[in-house]
Amino acid sequence: MKKNLALVLALLAMLSAVSCGNAATETPDGGAEAVSAEGNAAAEEAVSEHPNWDAVAKPNLGGMAINIESTIHEINFHNKLDLEELTGERLDDAIYNRNRFIETTLNCVIKDNPATWNPGSVLETAVVAGTGEMDLAYGLIEQAGGLITKGYLKNYNELPNVDMTKPYWDQGAIETLTILDKMYFGLLDFGFDHYESMTVLFYNGALLNKYQLEDPYELWANNEWIIDKFTSMVTAVSSDENGDGVYELGMDIIGLAGREYWFQPMLFASDMSLVSWDKENSTFRLNMNDEKFLTVSETISKLYAPGNADHVNYSDYDLGRTAFSEGKALFYSRLMGDYRHLRGVEDDYGVIGFPRYDYSSEESYCFVQNPGTFFLPVDVGDDNRDGQDDYPEIGSFLEAIAAYTHDYTLPEYTDSAVIGKGLRDQNSVKVFRELIQNRSFDLQHAFTFTGVPEAFSTAMKNGEGFASMSQRISNSFEAAAKKILDAIDQN
Repeated sequence: MKKNLALVLALLAMLSAVSCGNAATETPDGGAEAVSAEGNAAAEEAVSEHPNWDAVAKPNLGGMAINIESTIHEINFHNKLDLEELTGERLDDAIYNRNRFIETTLNCVIKDNPATWNPGSVLETAVVAGTGEMDLAYGLIEQAGGLITKGYLKNYNELPNVDMTKPYWDQGAIETLTILDKMYFGLLDFGFDHYESMTVLFYNGALLNKYQLEDPYELWANNEWIIDKFTSMVTAVSSDENGDGVYELGMDIIGLAGREYWFQPMLFASDMSLVSWDKENSTFRLNMNDEKFLTVSETISKLYAPGNADHVNYSDYDLGRTAFSEGKALFYSRLMGDYRHLRGVEDDYGVIGFPRYDYSSEESYCFVQNPGTFFLPVDVGDDNRDGQDDYPEIGSFLEAIAAYTHDYTLPEYTDSAVIGKGLRDQNSVKVFRELIQNRSFDLQHAFTFTGVPEAFSTAMKNGEGFASMSQRISNSFEAAAKKILDAIDQN
């Protein structure tokens, strides 16, 4: 009922604008602007607050359906693309209203089906069947590897009416994940999981004061936030609260809890990665033998050495959240979206990016862990019956909804959801805004180099053997790289 009412109101607003001729102009939020000859001239000189939406094409899609297979709604993170009705939550309602407005403006229907944990598998079934019934799949990036090697994904660079240089396409993803001038990952401002999946450190303000430790934000702001400094803070915190001689997660006070994410976040903060793309030689590189990589990795591994077992505990990341919430962990390593579980924390807490090895490199990146991305199948239908496949229409839809989201809905996400409900101080807000401008994505995860993160993790936990481990997996890595590149070259 609410959905029908919203559509009726939107149509009435459009009819009202048309009936007034030049007296009013429809705006995306349903309002109207007075217009005159002088007003038009002034408007042309003024800088638009919504330049992407103003500039993007808004074609009539002829009533076609945009069929999307997406992941089941996850209560821990905001991965919703659409809702059936208004809920009263600001972000949910902003998404609902965005979609209804886009449907009216482009004359299309968004059909989102959040019914599976593996939309990539549903896409594969649809491609094999040749039904053309799916336009997009929204699933975790780890689902891409097999789909690419099987030739089931279409390259976004071939999609008509798409401009991936625009800010509503994730530029960190474009830079990181484009291989042989082909891009199979739709990371753009339609869903929000590529923001939710940023790795961050939450830190407890009360424990900082109790142990008289430096402010992580001040270290960050003064270019002193390095791994050695972080390690010293983590190992300075420990208290056997129940006096049993054993440091137990959730019972005693420790320095670091949460998830390790294959020990990637501090690598990326240090301008390093397990796997990189060598543009000059058009090949994937395994970096575990590089001298700087070994130095950085060995520095990180000191944090997880057996002697630090009293200070670092990644054994149970949900219990780690509880420990942090109860003031029994100084740092909590998790994704940005986890702020939803910390609203009841009594102690003040802050958010900071992961430390880097040093500041010799100007580049430092926020590691994004296994985000949701849009996959484009190689077989789509002709829903609007114009005698051609629907790729041009899908491209126009993505551009329009992403431009609108970037200008209107993304601020609702950042300001009312993350900042309004998750961040408690302006320093954390500054860090968050900087991190979202420096996101980077993991090639070994996106293209499924099986065994690479496991090998690196083993070496990290042992604190040695990085070079020998690299040699041990090099043959399987090269075979996987060749298979991927052959598939990309043929598609």
